[in-house]
Amino acid sequence: MALTPMMQQYMEIKKDYPDAILFFRLGDFYEMFFEDAIVASKAMEITLTGKNCGLEERAPMCGVPYHAADFYIAKLVEKGYKVAICEQMEDPATAKGIVKREVVRIVTPGTAMTQALLDEGENNYLAVVYIDPSGGGLAYCDLSTGEIGAAEFSKKGFIESLINELVKLSAKEVLILASEDGRENELQSELNNLSDAYVTVLDSSYCSRPLAEERICSQFGVKSLTGIGLGERPMSVIALGALLTYLFETQKQNLSHIKKLKISDLGSVMSLDKATIRNLELTESLFDKKTQGSLLGVLDKTRTAMGSRKMRQWLKEPLNQVKPITERLDAVEVLLDDVLLRNDLREHLKQVYDLERLTGRVACGNANGRDLLALRNSIAVIPEIKESLKGCGNHLLERLEREMDDLKEVCQLIDKAITDDPPLTIREGGLIRTGYSEELDLLKDSIREGQLWIAGLEEAERNRTGIKNLKVGFNKVFGYYIEVTKANYNLVPEDYIRKQTLVNSERFITPELKQVESVVLNAETKINQLEYELFQGVREELQKHILAI
Repeated sequence: MALTPMMQQYMEIKKDYPDAILFFRLGDFYEMFFEDAIVASKAMEITLTGKNCGLEERAPMCGVPYHAADFYIAKLVEKGYKVAICEQMEDPATAKGIVKREVVRIVTPGTAMTQALLDEGENNYLAVVYIDPSGGGLAYCDLSTGEIGAAEFSKKGFIESLINELVKLSAKEVLILASEDGRENELQSELNNLSDAYVTVLDSSYCSRPLAEERICSQFGVKSLTGIGLGERPMSVIALGALLTYLFETQKQNLSHIKKLKISDLGSVMSLDKATIRNLELTESLFDKKTQGSLLGVLDKTRTAMGSRKMRQWLKEPLNQVKPITERLDAVEVLLDDVLLRNDLREHLKQVYDLERLTGRVACGNANGRDLLALRNSIAVIPEIKESLKGCGNHLLERLEREMDDLKEVCQLIDKAITDDPPLTIREGGLIRTGYSEELDLLKDSIREGQLWIAGLEEAERNRTGIKNLKVGFNKVFGYYIEVTKANYNLVPEDYIRKQTLVNSERFITPELKQVESVVLNAETKINQLEYELFQGVREELQKHILAI
């Protein structure tokens, strides 16, 4: 016996992702089969069923609704599983044969983008470590914000320094590159004892220096590594190249928000080891490991998620040089003494959403209409923040004001294109504001006329037939219909065509209703598709402004 064509397609895709649970899109559900289904059903606490697959025994199967997928993916990722999202790449209604499907991204603990998997007050770092007998390289990235950095360790005892940096980062996922002396297993064991990170070892193919240089130059738009400070950091280059390769493999798209590389200068900040961070309870209490009761819990009165993450970072990396310390304290003093300025800024910042993660979702193509509105509403406050800072008497705050882009074009684009109450999904219409697209407006006008005709049909047909309880209705399976109870069946006109028989009634359609239905439903499909395309266009235009945001 042979597998059915659909199951053959599933197995072909699954063989490329043996270490991930495959979420296989079937209509309104993501389905899992065979071993994936057995593992996932236990981890997600859902029912395990079966499906005929062409073999003698049914294939184990479980599934989740696509609109609730983020919740279930979060459950799996929190338990250390990778999830490969396989989407339908064409409309099943128009596809010939098996619908084309492809894996569009892989979700891991360090590449999470959805709110269900992210703590707004904490970065979600993915880190890559490379070590050889002479030293080590570290690269890290928060995909949700676009922050990316690298560090080099070459002094005696570099392993300890490297581990301290990883603990400081609190990375959610750590990838260790296989080394010539086989020390990756020892490092993996130590990290497993020190952190809750998902730690895995990547094979040596990720250690290619030429591939690393090509990836880095392409991502940051440079011709040589010297221009971004990596000319004399060979181990950082390999770690960073492997990080970018892993991100491209899992996200399968351009990462346009990752453009500004931070080279860690370990002398510019105080080097705190893992014991110090833990025993001083800087970001979490010693016993229950919660923010409440730590120094961060006491100090963090920030008004934005970005501010909260910044304060966490500053506490773990205290400044080590007099000039920047003095600059920061002078700015704090101005904000402390000037009550009106401080209160104004706090009120303005209350209205600012998480710009870093919003732009991350825009760059990765995950942003919906509500994300764009949150972006617009945040940007709309910028002129007021700039006005508050202007002439405040502190050069650091005034420099921030001068460097802050008011992003007027971004605000105007979103305001012109997106409705005030967009739906959560981006494929079912209701996204684009009237006046943004002439073609869309014409389609909406044509559908409105048909809907008005249908709205008046019930009363017109009651008058024509004498059937007082006649109803005009609609459902997704049968479309529009005229419903007549069986007691009034003798009054049904000759031009009524039977559509569906129920227990106590019959449903009909007329040639004219069928014609109007065709116009309305076809227009709805076209509207939804056009709105989706227009929304994608807006999102792509916003990607050009990511660095400015």
